[in-house]
Amino acid sequence: MDLTERYRLDGRSPRSVIHPRTVEEVAEALREAARSGWAVVPWGSGAHQGYGEAPSRYDLALDLTGLSGIVRHRPANLTVRVEAGIRLADLNAQLAAHGQWLPLDPPPGDSATIGGILATGLSGPLRARYGPPRDLLIGIRVVLADGTVVQGGGEVVKNVAGYDLPRLFCGSLGTLGVIVEAAFKLWPRPKTEATALFGFARAEDAMPLTLGLLRHPGFPLAVEVLNAAAWAELRRQVPLPETPEARIWVLVRAGGWPASVERVLRDAENLAAAAQARERLSGDAAALLWAHVPRLTALPYPPPPDGLWVRLGVLPAQVAEALRTLEAFPDVRVIGQAQGTAGVIYARAHGPLEALLGWGEALRSFALARGGHFTLLNGPEAARRALGLWAPQRPEIAAMQRIKAQLDPHGRLSPGRMGW
Repeated sequence: MDLTERYRLDGRSPRSVIHPRTVEEVAEALREAARSGWAVVPWGSGAHQGYGEAPSRYDLALDLTGLSGIVRHRPANLTVRVEAGIRLADLNAQLAAHGQWLPLDPPPGDSATIGGILATGLSGPLRARYGPPRDLLIGIRVVLADGTVVQGGGEVVKNVAGYDLPRLFCGSLGTLGVIVEAAFKLWPRPKTEATALFGFARAEDAMPLTLGLLRHPGFPLAVEVLNAAAWAELRRQVPLPETPEARIWVLVRAGGWPASVERVLRDAENLAAAAQARERLSGDAAALLWAHVPRLTALPYPPPPDGLWVRLGVLPAQVAEALRTLEAFPDVRVIGQAQGTAGVIYARAHGPLEALLGWGEALRSFALARGGHFTLLNGPEAARRALGLWAPQRPEIAAMQRIKAQLDPHGRLSPGRMGW
């Protein structure tokens, strides 16, 4: 088997693959690519390669999984600097010995690399408490298209002057530079955790619970809302109750001191007056559940021809209406989940292409009509052409184009990935 086949993107294979193990090797690879006029696409786990347009040119796959170490961990300062190829799972396993963690859980789970998480900016259920990746990032080191190594930010949590460069690279899809190291502020691992599950007949019935927890002083770690298909998918991985009358499930994750955890769950139970089913989980059962929740809607790359993965952003009060809209097309099977206190909704749909396009257009229109946003994360090329990557057009695109022209004037890093 041709080793470059693993790195195919939309039917195109690179001429070569390089597996650097140091920052200097990354820099040398980019210098050589610049001399040859080659276009470069960075790779990590490959989980997020469906996000963004196919590269317009593609000569070299730069596999960064060899850069997988912890550069420096300062437990007393709650900071860590890591190489971009380290998997989130491996990083948190090492931080656990110090009672700390990097609280990120983006789709499709903790097998993603740090570089991939930053390049896409995707966030999971823990966003409810800790925010998206850019809120935890305090420093970054990147290699530009000509092999120049630059650094922004630092390893001091209050180093506000250093936030601009790190945030610039979050969500840039590898178009501005190759992320090789990142520094984060860490959090103590919660002393205890517990999860409450609530089943409802309708999404509207769940809104008093999700909105009531929006500003709860106990700061729930996550408030996730699942439709019936997502719950069924989760039940295949985790032993959970079967309650046919419940069509919507809300998962409330609480962490901290025992008294705080109990308060969050007790208040959640009081807010969930309309719940038809209630369950509590802790220990290994809860850990297994939350390991699978970020994977529920993720569509692998390359995507199947009958699959589409999208993200919506609306107000938390509009989540119930959004979940109804997800299921308005009878020819499309939808696995949907929402971050109930953030209004971020991920959905994976399967069905005939024509039905998928109609479904995607309905969601796009729904989000735009409410001042929200729509993002196509993965799907067939026909869907990307018809729906576009995101709507409305990201306001920072014009600025990113100007910065791209300065940092990569010959357009060699992931060219076309952002649609330009």
